[in-house]
Parts: sequence; C-alpha cells; structure tokens
Amino acid sequence: MADDERLWNRMLLHAMESSPIGSAFLKPDGRIQYMNGSACAMLGYEPEELMNRPYGDVFHPEDAFINPVNRAEWTRKGQGSFETEIRLLHKHGHIIWVSVSWSAMMSEEELPAGYVVHIQDLTEQKRASDYAESMMIQSDKLSIAGQLAAGIAHEIRNPMTSIKGFIQLLRSGFGSKEQYYEIISSEIERIELILGELLILAKPQGIKFERRNIRVLLSQVITLLNTQAILNNVEIQTDFRDQDMDVECDENQMKQVFINFIKNAVEAMPGGGMITISTRSLEGELLIDITDEGSGMPEDILSRLGEPFYTTKEKGTGLGFMISKKMIEEHRGTVEVKSKPEQGTTVRVMLPAVYNAAAI
Repeated sequence: MADDERLWNRMLLHAMESSPIGSAFLKPDGRIQYMNGSACAMLGYEPEELMNRPYGDVFHPEDAFINPVNRAEWTRKGQGSFETEIRLLHKHGHIIWVSVSWSAMMSEEELPAGYVVHIQDLTEQKRASDYAESMMIQSDKLSIAGQLAAGIAHEIRNPMTSIKGFIQLLRSGFGSKEQYYEIISSEIERIELILGELLILAKPQGIKFERRNIRVLLSQVITLLNTQAILNNVEIQTDFRDQDMDVECDENQMKQVFINFIKNAVEAMPGGGMITISTRSLEGELLIDITDEGSGMPEDILSRLGEPFYTTKEKGTGLGFMISKKMIEEHRGTVEVKSKPEQGTTVRVMLPAVYNAAAI
C-alpha cells in the first residue's frame, strides 16, 4: 500500500510539474511549500528562491489585501475556495496579471491545513483588452471632436454670413445703417457667446475644492434667481430634508451648475409654474433634485441632451448642459434627467457627501 501511495505521489508530482498552469502548495501560514515549473517561470524565480517565502511576497502591494490566507473567512466552515484576478510581481519588477484560485485543505478541526493554488497568466489578454479599450476611447474622442467641429462651423458660419451680407449692404449705401449696425453687433455677440462657452468646455479650469454646505449654496443661488423667477410668474419652493449636507467643491463652479439648471427650469415654463428643489442624503451621496412643471421632453430629445449645439431654445447653444455635466463629473458626481411630455422635468445631481467625524 505504501508503494502504491509513493507511486501515486510521484505521478501527481509529475502531472503538476508538466502542467502549463502554474500551481503551488502553501503551508497553513501562507509560506510556499512547493511551486511548479510553470509558476516559477511565470514569476522569474528558481524553485529554491521561493521555498518557505510568504506567498504574499509576490503580490502587487495594492492587491496584497486580497490574499485569502490573510482573510478571516478561511477559518469558517465551508469557506474552502476563492477565485479572482490579481497582479503579481515578477522577480525583475514588472507586473503580471493572473487569474488565481485558492482551495483550502481543511483539517478535522475545520481549520486550513494548507492551500492549493492555481495561477494562469492573463497579461497578454489584459494588454490586448487595454489596447482595444484605448482604441475605442480614442475613436470616441475623434468622433466627438468631429461632431463638435462640425457644430462650431455651422453655428459660427450663420452669424458670419449675416455679418458679411450686411457689410455688403452698408458698402452699397442701401437701407438703414443703424439697423444694420444693431444686427451686426447682435451677431458678433452670438459668436462671442459660442466661443466663450467653448473655452469653458475646452480649457482646463483651476478647481479650488473647499468644504461647503449644499443647502447654503443652493439658498444663495435661489436668492440670486428669485427676481427672474417672479418676473416669469415662477415660484421656487425648497424641500431640504437633511442638515448635514456638506460636499468638497469649487463653490463658483457648483453655483454655475445650479444657476444653469434652475434657469432652464424657469425657461421651460413660459406661462409660469412651480420649481421644487429638494435635497437628501443616500448611501454616502447627496441627491439634489430640480423639478419643474414645464411641458417636459420626449425620449428622442432626452437622449440627445448634452450633444454640442443640440438645443430646443431659440437662442441656445446646447453647450450649457454639456458644461454643467463636465463640472459635475470633475466633482466625482453624476447628473440624471427624467422627463415625460406634459409631466415636467427633473434634473438630479448626485455628489459625494462629506460627513463630520463626530457624526460617523
């Protein structure tokens, strides 16, 4: 029987050594008892260099916390396996992406008596995937740049054509010069507006993050816009539910975002109505909802929000929402728009919350 066991062990060891998949046996404390040739070649070590070393030594520092040997669940009944993708460090320092699976060999006391580890190199697959992703991102950037360039050309060509035509009329002495001057001035202002918004979109803005209470910030914006709202027969009401509503933000940028959204809500109700601004906290985020009673938007318009130069306003540029969205994303936040025809629109801004240490 002993001879059969020795033969079986030799066959098992030979199978492990000839396997193209990296394999290792670990002691209960995580030190390496055995590592096959494929695993050693993958990591660039000789077998004797790894013997009795802690398995965590070959982990990338940022992935060391994943090491199941250090995880409490291994000591619980039934927790006998673990699979994930992690980064290991080659002997020469470069990173190796691997798919790794651990299996715990449990003792009669239901504690780990050792571990079997299988490792498969994913580095080339990751490189190919990362390259494909970077190419897709680059393609998207080029597509957006093309759309933006076409939009800019279209939006600026129109006022330029008008200016050129009226200058020709001025030269011919035909018509009222004062009227032409006013139209030319208006078209130049239109170009300046477009270029100004493009500069905000394209130029990296210096963001100064400071802790601010979003309730206070919103109250200041409402005070600023309340006169315009009253003139348009619009009432602004608030529903601020939580006191602790702090965020790390650039105050000026955040005010600009809310000014844009509230002005949009006012303009969506030419006959007047109610704007409700509500705030609440949820799972580490602050939710700010701006809801109007306007005519709402159908799905085809809603899906195009944020496209450059797409607007439903007579004198809009379509850049305001894009700029606001960009500012929110720079604050690690998100924006959602919900709208249905004849049911109004809700713009929801979600920002990471900052809590007082005493409140945690």
